[in-house]
Amino acid sequence: MTLEQEIKQFAEHRNLEVGITTTEPFLELQQILIENNSDLQGFVEQDITKRIYPCKTMPEAKSIIVFAMGYGVRKKLQQCDTTLMGEFSIAAVATDYHIALKEHFKALEQFLKQKIEGFECKYFVDTGPLVDRAVAVRAGLGWIGKNNCVHTAKFGSLAFFGYMMTNLSLKQNKQIIGDCGSCKRCITFCPTGALSEKRFDMKKCISYLTQTKTVLSVDVMKTMSKQLYGCDVCQIVCPKNQKALQCFEQKQTSFSLEEMLHCSNKTFSQNISKTAAGWRGKKILQRNAVIALGNSGTIKALPLLEQALKDERELIRHTAIRAVYNLNIPEGFLMLKQIEKIEKSEEIKQELQIINKML
Repeated sequence: MTLEQEIKQFAEHRNLEVGITTTEPFLELQQILIENNSDLQGFVEQDITKRIYPCKTMPEAKSIIVFAMGYGVRKKLQQCDTTLMGEFSIAAVATDYHIALKEHFKALEQFLKQKIEGFECKYFVDTGPLVDRAVAVRAGLGWIGKNNCVHTAKFGSLAFFGYMMTNLSLKQNKQIIGDCGSCKRCITFCPTGALSEKRFDMKKCISYLTQTKTVLSVDVMKTMSKQLYGCDVCQIVCPKNQKALQCFEQKQTSFSLEEMLHCSNKTFSQNISKTAAGWRGKKILQRNAVIALGNSGTIKALPLLEQALKDERELIRHTAIRAVYNLNIPEGFLMLKQIEKIEKSEEIKQELQIINKML
């Protein structure tokens, strides 16, 4: 059995898909990385040369081993009233995949160190400089679909990726050729029009929006519905994902907006921080909860929004003003007039003055 076969067997025993590629530069990505670099600040490595040249990170690297791990979760239908509930992506409610994949790589490292003298490696799960999707495709794990995700043979596009740079000279896998054919379901059902035949507009993607750290416009907030983190629409409607979904465990993805807003640091640490959504921090998820309240369409949201309007954090207060505006009920407008009298931030007060003159 070759070393490549042993690595494949190792992965299969852990319910992973595996691919292997070389450390040749990803020169084909240069232009698109330049175009999108500023938009991805805070999400990815800003040194574009490190994103193109693997050896900038590990000079002695000769091969890259890539793992794909399935989401393992599908949405469980909510039986109770969902009026004041927000939604997490199915990718964000299981145990944090960053931790799980790193454990798999740690085990692979130990396995290879026992077999290969002088073995060296570096492994990354969302924290490395390379473009995970590009590495996965070149490693023969899958192909890019119209939903802008990598589709693998086993998990469809419902997969997380991580990679290990090694000083081993391994045989590269053949790339998989695949396409979506005439299917356009992901494009048709995308809530914001982020997907099209021509391009993926990242700034419209709800998953991206739920992870940004700024005050969002009232129009953008409206497009986010009640998503607290991520978005599954293009994944769930994809015909190629249905087989994988049926094999995944059903899990609740809804979360009380009130509980999110009142979530203590201790509760967040014990629960949410252990999921893939935890990395973004409590404040951003609470901002998203405020946005969801504004999109709930019910007067029941007002008491929670009133609390948010008085929050000590400007991001929450500013978002709450726009959420109340989006809620579009007279009681909310009266609340904005009252809040203008006590708001301390000049920037927020100026916006309140403009809004109240319009009402």
